[in-house]
Amino acid sequence: MIVDGISAIERYRGLYRGLDELMDWLDQTDWRSLPVGRHAIDGDRVYALVQDARTRTYAQAHYEVHQRYLDLQIDVEGHERMLVTPGETCAFGAYDEASDKQYVDAAPGNDDQIGVTLGNGRFALLVCDEPRMPNLAPDGEPCGSIHKVCFKIRSDEFWEE
Repeated sequence: MIVDGISAIERYRGLYRGLDELMDWLDQTDWRSLPVGRHAIDGDRVYALVQDARTRTYAQAHYEVHQRYLDLQIDVEGHERMLVTPGETCAFGAYDEASDKQYVDAAPGNDDQIGVTLGNGRFALLVCDEPRMPNLAPDGEPCGSIHKVCFKIRSDEFWEE
């Protein structure tokens, strides 16, 4: 996971082909005012999922893993806590190829979590196969509403498909 301010996103140019396309598009688009739904940037290679969501507690959530797409997530209104785990996980369901998603839980004994609170112009870039748990209520806060954009970026490995 890379976490930084959206104003500093250019420092990551060259990491992924689709991320570079996304950066070019961000410079030319009022992405903060997009309506809820899916918005193509480069067909199925790079697109935005604009969401009105509710945060949840850790007990209500599972980690998710994507095999083909990176996520760049940013909260437009409100804020959320997000966790990743570099430790072992156990599948909590089968991989769904259509949604490029599998739910997992931390394996017994895996207490290794890294957390960040988004909002205030911060983004999180999450790579393929990195277990992430988005949409958590920040520590000590009740669950609430967030308006966010999850940019989906096809990994370079699958770019030409």
